[in-house]
Amino acid sequence: MTVALLPPISYGIGRMDAEPLTDGPRYVRTGGMSRWHRPRSGVQFPDARRVFTVWCGQQVGGLRAARPTAVAEEIPDSLPVCATCDGRAVGAGQEENGPAGRTLLYGPRSLTPPRYCPASRTGLYEQLSGGTAAECLACRDVHPIRAMGGPYASRVGIVQHPPGARLFAPCPFHAWRHPVRVEGGRLACQCGRPLTAPQ
Repeated sequence: MTVALLPPISYGIGRMDAEPLTDGPRYVRTGGMSRWHRPRSGVQFPDARRVFTVWCGQQVGGLRAARPTAVAEEIPDSLPVCATCDGRAVGAGQEENGPAGRTLLYGPRSLTPPRYCPASRTGLYEQLSGGTAAECLACRDVHPIRAMGGPYASRVGIVQHPPGARLFAPCPFHAWRHPVRVEGGRLACQCGRPLTAPQ
């Protein structure tokens, strides 16, 4: 039984020569770990290496792994399962059955759409005729533009606004965090992946 994995969202910008995995094994561990862990997300590199981030925050796999990665659908030995991983995986809906008599809930903040449009207070807009309003490149809503930043860092930006219905689909590695303007007035993530409106 494979489980659905979440996008491997990161706060940093780095070289992204990997592709996100959408499903993976139920349990993972390296030979040096004292317990089995539940994978939260994973990536696969061009050389077929798979690296998993587990719910408690560690990574399993990669070039520096001292011992090979073990994967399992059921626990094959007497080692325990990491409680942090297990509780979060069940609470986030990765598996339906939780502990008897209890309902678990865990909501990863990284997957929640932003409260304010990521282009708010930036130059990510197309100015409209008249000079006081602009179309936001991130959500395509029209809002006023204003001078901001004070006397030492003055600039013009679109006002802070909630994301519109056409907010771009999140980058699988950085969600809505790092949009930049590229050729033709389009948006891309700072890691280089194009950002497009959801279908």
